[in-house]
Parts: sequence; C-alpha cells; structure tokens
Amino acid sequence: MARETDPERLAALRAIFADTASNVPDFTNTALTGGHRADEGLRRLLPAEVTHYEMRCELKRAIVAALDAGNAPTVERSAGDAGMQLDAACYYYFRVAVYGAALFVKVFVDACGSELNVRVISVKRDDQPWK
Repeated sequence: MARETDPERLAALRAIFADTASNVPDFTNTALTGGHRADEGLRRLLPAEVTHYEMRCELKRAIVAALDAGNAPTVERSAGDAGMQLDAACYYYFRVAVYGAALFVKVFVDACGSELNVRVISVKRDDQPWK
C-alpha cells in the first residue's frame, strides 16, 4: 500500500485530529471498547484508569504528532462498484504509540463536498516493527 502524499489531504487530516471538539473525529464502539478480539479497542489496550475521553484525546494527539513529524499514513482507496452497490471508500492506517502502547489505527474517510468526514473504525495492538 502507498503512503498519502497529497499535502492538502494531510493538512485536512491533521486539522481534524487537532480539533478539540470531543466528537471530532467520530469513534466506533469497536475502536473504543473492542470487538471480538482481545487485542482491539482503546479500553482493552490502554491503562484501565484512563477515561474514554482521555484515550480519545491522547490518540488524537499521537496522530497529530505523527503527521507533524512527517509520518504520512498508509492509504487504501477503492473505486466502488455500481453493480454491487458498493460506494467508493478511503481508509488510512496510522501506527502510533499512546501511553506506551503501540497501536495500529484504521480510519475511514468519506469526502462529502469540500469537507472530510472521518471515523476511527478500529484500534488494534501493533505487533509489527515500526518503520
């Protein structure tokens, strides 16, 4: 997979993750509390005494710091398929550390008009070596 190289897109992602509003970007329940896997969800991967709000804030800060350091996320784009009624999709993958935990973060981005709608859809333990 390729890295995102569009400076406007990177700046837009940075602005979204730097937003201090508690609901920007949106997080799925799976990203916050985990799904069927034991290595998934901020609640399972970060210290128990940290609140959901603090977890979200620290993850957002880590992503902003990664972008500021020039660490462009991996991007996956699909064109969609009208016959199968599948919309085009764009996913970004970030590798960051939060409270000492190495995390692999999957983000869905929907471009509606001039704005990006961003949703953190999963957070998993990152067992791959960092590059």
